[in-house]
Amino acid sequence: MLGCGTIVGMVWELNPVERRDGVPTEDEWSWLTVVPGKSRVFGWDLHFREGWAEFVDVFGGGVIEELSGLALLTVKPDAVVGRRGRRVVDYLVGNGFVPVGAARFGYTRHSVREVWRYDWDVYPVDRLRFSSLWYAANDVVLVVARDVRPTPGVPATVRLGALKGVTDPALNEWHHLRTVLRPPNRVLNFVHVADEPADVVRELAIFLDRPELRRLLDSVREGADRTEQVLATIADLEAEYPAHDLDVEAALDRMAPVIGAQAKDRLSELIAGNSKIRWDEFTALVPQNAVDLWDVIVVASFVVPRERPV
Repeated sequence: MLGCGTIVGMVWELNPVERRDGVPTEDEWSWLTVVPGKSRVFGWDLHFREGWAEFVDVFGGGVIEELSGLALLTVKPDAVVGRRGRRVVDYLVGNGFVPVGAARFGYTRHSVREVWRYDWDVYPVDRLRFSSLWYAANDVVLVVARDVRPTPGVPATVRLGALKGVTDPALNEWHHLRTVLRPPNRVLNFVHVADEPADVVRELAIFLDRPELRRLLDSVREGADRTEQVLATIADLEAEYPAHDLDVEAALDRMAPVIGAQAKDRLSELIAGNSKIRWDEFTALVPQNAVDLWDVIVVASFVVPRERPV
């Protein structure tokens, strides 16, 4: 049942007589996002609304000031097995971000779709299928960090996002986080940073159940330096999940006895030519249950389409 309103394109429009309880004011929205139309979409987003209610409960009238000083970074599954976690934390601290909260969690098929709900239109279904395997491969850790070297007028998570760099390594400079982490390609890029304060609110409500979210926000409110807690969580993850070299050539060599020379040659040719194949074609070449999971993920990250054709 849709209720009282109209749908324009893909955006729900309120009737003028309807009240909008539990969402930010216009002035608050101006601090939460600068993206045109985003407040309208997030105003109806269940995850944002739930997260916003928790933030207001914990921080009250200071919620905007608090959010402006917070950045949200997630250490992705590939960073866990690739042993990049310590480097991520060192980078945060070295660039003026002090961890004040952390939580371990696991992506699910549904959370992968929800967190990038408004971005999946640029990705093919094959990327979605691959991501369902990749993101659920092992648990991860999210870090909420306070910006102690703020740039006036720039929210903390926006500043960290700029420092992170972009997905194309050729466009990043020496000081960007993704350059420091040395990702194997544009796909396995180790970290995700929430774009704006509005995304911090929404993503935390996706990743964490209410009791977990409240514990995290209470930790943030206390303001203590949680760097050692983050490092301990990363150490626990690394003790649980074996390291992987994330080397595509080595992965192909390890697969070869199972998939055979013909399949290996086909995949090698695709990688050398930067060519892509459909997910179902890839899984026909590589039986997932017969080879190492991360070998599958690494090779797939090179041959499964990244974006939809324009």
